[in-house]
Amino acid sequence: MATGAAAALALSACAGDESDVGGDGEGDGGIFNMPIGEVRSLIPGGAGESEGYRVIKNVYDGLVYYNADTGEAENLVAEEITSEDNQTWTITIKEGLTFHNGEPVDAEAFIRGWNRVAYAPNSLPLNYFMATIEGYGALNPDPLPEEEWADPDVPEFPDDVPTEMSGLTAVDDHTLEVNLTSPFLGFPTMLGYEAFFPLAQECLDDLEACEARPIGNGPFMFEEPYDVESGGTAVTWDDYQGEMPSIGGVTWNVYLEGNDCWADFETGDIDICRPTAATYESAQNDPELQERHIAMPDPSITMLGLPLYDEKFQDIDLRHALSMAIDREGVLNVIGPERGTPLDGWVPESILGGGQGACGEYCEYNPDEAQRLFDASDWPEGEKLRIWVNDSNDNVDIFRAIGDSITESIGLEYELVTMEWTDYLAEREAHGLDGPFRDGWGPDYNLNENYLEPIYGGGFDKNDNGFESEEYDAKIAEATAAETLDEAVALYQEAEAILAETFPSVPLWAGKINFYYTERVQNAVVNPIYAAPGGDLELRDVELTE
Repeated sequence: MATGAAAALALSACAGDESDVGGDGEGDGGIFNMPIGEVRSLIPGGAGESEGYRVIKNVYDGLVYYNADTGEAENLVAEEITSEDNQTWTITIKEGLTFHNGEPVDAEAFIRGWNRVAYAPNSLPLNYFMATIEGYGALNPDPLPEEEWADPDVPEFPDDVPTEMSGLTAVDDHTLEVNLTSPFLGFPTMLGYEAFFPLAQECLDDLEACEARPIGNGPFMFEEPYDVESGGTAVTWDDYQGEMPSIGGVTWNVYLEGNDCWADFETGDIDICRPTAATYESAQNDPELQERHIAMPDPSITMLGLPLYDEKFQDIDLRHALSMAIDREGVLNVIGPERGTPLDGWVPESILGGGQGACGEYCEYNPDEAQRLFDASDWPEGEKLRIWVNDSNDNVDIFRAIGDSITESIGLEYELVTMEWTDYLAEREAHGLDGPFRDGWGPDYNLNENYLEPIYGGGFDKNDNGFESEEYDAKIAEATAAETLDEAVALYQEAEAILAETFPSVPLWAGKINFYYTERVQNAVVNPIYAAPGGDLELRDVELTE
């Protein structure tokens, strides 16, 4: 994360109570209509994917918020975050802040949320974000033997697993002390991500009810339950203690099973949308739409994940061959050239420490060399390559173009296997895919570490690829303990170089934010750290003409 003091987002110390909680959304701002895909969870730490997060980030406030222009973490709920040794951190929480139900947002609220995420039996996807905190290991022992699990896909643990990390202490109501297992200069930069959001006690007491109607502390609140298949509306919370949004609320409209928002955008029923591969060219050629077009670099990346847990993909010649067989420019020409930039490393240029070109020649289209490497590999003769992809938006068209490029380059036939989003996530995380798979990553915070340790760190059981490298994990640990930001960034770059040597995935392209918005939208601000793939504006800033 870039260094330097930043102006904190304004929050006044004004307390509310449950009797005056409300948010009718009847202000002059109107309701903003947003597309969304299938949501995995609406409780912090349980989503870990773009669709749930685009709701969570507006219903909850974290300790910091990422500046839309710089990506820098600016204090939001936090008054101050300090450390003398980068290992023991003191977080002072602004006074007078509450959840939508009137509960205080205090040190215990953060401890509740973080312990829930860290507790292994909860099986939450963002569990690993707590690994730097002292006591995490006790909450994450080895699971019981698989034959003792009631559900073969859900690990079970001994009954005596602790539920609270020893590294979290509420010094007083508004002071949280966090002890890490080792120094980590970048710790404050992580704290704007959903894994570190606070949790109301009422939510913890009834998680099922909270999934349907989250109890947040952010500017938008649900008065009615959210429906996973149809969506829901969050209205502006009248008692929000920060800078009040201009709009009266937001309605998230769900698009599933490959459906997209473009037809509804053209009729004005959706206020923002990204064109699919099929509609991209016509959108680009519409002069009226170009006046309402946002195009800018996107730190989100798309990769072809490789299942290193499958014996066929242990051969690095095969992995290199697949990468060199993909005509990245050609695929982008099929799906829309303004939708991405070919990627030559594992961290995009728009992220601090990225743009190193670590992939080198293996991310260059070279069908002759790809053919040579493929012929030298151990790929079973006559076997098709199975490429796995979730069926939302236009991923099927995109990965069909990738498969076609591989077939044209090296003659390897492929089969595209599609799955619904949440099923796909579960199978990918469980190492249940027997071929290359769509893998994407958007930033949680502005540091190259975020594209390295969470995706490839921790060994076989901790990452989707089944990637195992003691050298890589040691370099990540060395970077984490660095005394200066510059030193940390350079060491993380060395870790990226190790990825280039071992090649656990195929970098494809860095995204380009490419949204259109309706005539009634004003002050259309995109925050690259928070932007979701299908079209997303800063709801805290957007204005409507009606």
